[in-house]
Amino acid sequence: MFESGIEKTIIITAIIIWFAHGWYLNERLKNVHEKLDRVLDTFDGLRDYLYDIDPQFNDERQLLEDLRESLDNGSVSFSGMNHMELIEKKKHAGKRTLDIPFIR
Repeated sequence: MFESGIEKTIIITAIIIWFAHGWYLNERLKNVHEKLDRVLDTFDGLRDYLYDIDPQFNDERQLLEDLRESLDNGSVSFSGMNHMELIEKKKHAGKRTLDIPFIR
């Protein structure tokens, strides 16, 4: 099949170049993924900031604060149950909650 040394050299060189090209593209793809992860982390920080100042989540914040207070005091409270019911109502109504990602 490979009668001359030149044919063997060409084939081996082509295989080496093919693997090197695949390695190079893989490294470049890793860089792209790192940059996209940084962008998505930035958007997640933006989501946290915007959700922290948005008044439509005040009811959730209040129930979570009531739950924290009851846990700190050791008292019995239905704030957790009320919070879960509020989340379910908002999800069924198609509204955003504090836990929903910025991009759906």
